[in-house]
Amino acid sequence: MKNFSDISSKRWFMGKGKKVASIQEIDAAELGDTRILILQVTFADGSKDLYSYIEDESRIGSLFHEAFADGACVSIFPSPKGYFRFKGAQGLPTNVLRNLKPLTTEQSNSAFFVPGKLFFKLFRRLQSGLHPEAEILQHLAQNEFSGSPAFYGSCEYHSESGETFTLGILEQHFQGATDAWAYFNQQMDAKAARELGAETARMHKVLKGLDGTDPIKEEPPFEKLEELLKIATTGKSCDAENIAIDGAKNVAEEAVRVLEALPRIKESLPKNEGDATLPPIFQPQRIHGDFHLGQVLKTPEGFKILDFEGEPTRDLDFRRRLRSPAVDIAGMLRSFRYAAATSRKDCSAVEVAFLEGYSEESGIDTAHLQKAAAPYVLTKAVYEACYELEFRPDWFWIPAEDLIKS
Repeated sequence: MKNFSDISSKRWFMGKGKKVASIQEIDAAELGDTRILILQVTFADGSKDLYSYIEDESRIGSLFHEAFADGACVSIFPSPKGYFRFKGAQGLPTNVLRNLKPLTTEQSNSAFFVPGKLFFKLFRRLQSGLHPEAEILQHLAQNEFSGSPAFYGSCEYHSESGETFTLGILEQHFQGATDAWAYFNQQMDAKAARELGAETARMHKVLKGLDGTDPIKEEPPFEKLEELLKIATTGKSCDAENIAIDGAKNVAEEAVRVLEALPRIKESLPKNEGDATLPPIFQPQRIHGDFHLGQVLKTPEGFKILDFEGEPTRDLDFRRRLRSPAVDIAGMLRSFRYAAATSRKDCSAVEVAFLEGYSEESGIDTAHLQKAAAPYVLTKAVYEACYELEFRPDWFWIPAEDLIKS
């Protein structure tokens, strides 16, 4: 049997920092001269994760060509403990499926594409249930939203126990598009930011009609931040495990400043969740959920919003939750701050332009937008500070400076 131990070194492996006890194949099907597998990772603490795996990724084109052979809209491939199902949507360019090739860049998932035609995103860590990206892209397509890729199909695994896992989605690929993160690092373009604000408002209008899981009040992770700050300043464990803070020059100094400011930061959090005076667009609804410049492409036809899966580390129930659209607005405002920090540019005009574009499309004045987004901007900065302290301490100064000023 093949040894799958190498997956723990992949960027998309989400069990880093945990000791792996075993990795085993639990189901598979043969197609396209390769195999598509379901792997179970068991950790030393007894917890388990499921991952998708393609034995020979260079055969991905053959795999999909066989899946949609003879124009099939749905095809099923039995496996010992369930079956794999491929579903095609209107417009799927079946004539180019053989040309799918892996993208070398890996993140929390893996990608394959035919330039200017087709993009396949393979979800690595699997969770059972309705997947938000497939769900949202289909909804946007049905409502003729032009600011996202066309949805072309999906691949699912159905286990004998009755669980369904979305393994990946097929969507439109935009050739020659510019990553919005790179674009705004190069130039703080207020006109482009206004266009992005308007597109964001249009997205929210369409998503308003999509069902999701019940909303809950969202609180900033102040306790986790305090623990991490103490680790950064004293080196003590604070009951946190597997957290390595490296020796970035100003991390300890910035951590002390944030720790001293923490009581004031907590008090500054606006208490306007559930405010009856907020306009209907800010009532809980489906949103993007992980909205930042890295999730947007700038094309000649306008901005295209991507990656509707939500935060990959969260469970599907959270990622399908009804939340305030202000969460997305805050995410983009914080992303502009990051771009400004890394490029040493001023993003104030871009932030204003983004809100103005959103205002023009939604009919909500910018002052109201700022007020509604304020608690989520602060919450996002707290999450960022936690993330940077855990994984990228050299970047901690970006959220730290904004928290201190808040």
